[in-house]
Amino acid sequence: MKKFTILSVLSLIIISSFYIGTKFSGGNSSAVQTPEEPVKHDMVGYYLDEDKDYFQEAKEIQSIYKTNMSTSKIKHLLIYIDGMAKEYDVNYNLIKAVITTESSWNIKARSRVKALGLMQIMKACATDFKTPHSEMYDPYVNVTVGTMYLSKLLKQFPDVETALVAYNEGPRHARKYKDEYIYNSNYVVKVTTHLMNYEAVDVAENL
Repeated sequence: MKKFTILSVLSLIIISSFYIGTKFSGGNSSAVQTPEEPVKHDMVGYYLDEDKDYFQEAKEIQSIYKTNMSTSKIKHLLIYIDGMAKEYDVNYNLIKAVITTESSWNIKARSRVKALGLMQIMKACATDFKTPHSEMYDPYVNVTVGTMYLSKLLKQFPDVETALVAYNEGPRHARKYKDEYIYNSNYVVKVTTHLMNYEAVDVAENL
């Protein structure tokens, strides 16, 4: 727990240093900042075959986010997420970072535009994957659809940041944006911060 806390703080300091002097434009997750040069994060989108401590991860998630799932249920869900990540060649920690950003691990999350569940799946997305939107409150169904969609976007776009903007705002919008918007959008910053925290936990567990 101490290692997690220390490394989480360090990662937050590191990511904050990228944005010193940056001006944020409101609370919208799509708001854009205007630094002189876009900050590229070099995030890894593909699957990394690494040792994982699902139970410890589940304990940390439950402790931090006070989710409506038990530690045991989170642990089994993480095992499933890892399997989906490997199947669709998506970074396991990236999926967790998207879940954290989208819903803070609340399986009953519902946005004002009716995006549902852990990965905030819209009705159109559920339909694309031939799944009833009403099933998006099932965490396993939600993660399945969300991971398949994220995998599809990672293949369509040149880097993780653009794929994330496409996930948040839609592929049509992502294709029109300039690098300054993509690499410095609040959504990308949030996902990157969570990703760094999860990667810091991996480092701590391997010390």
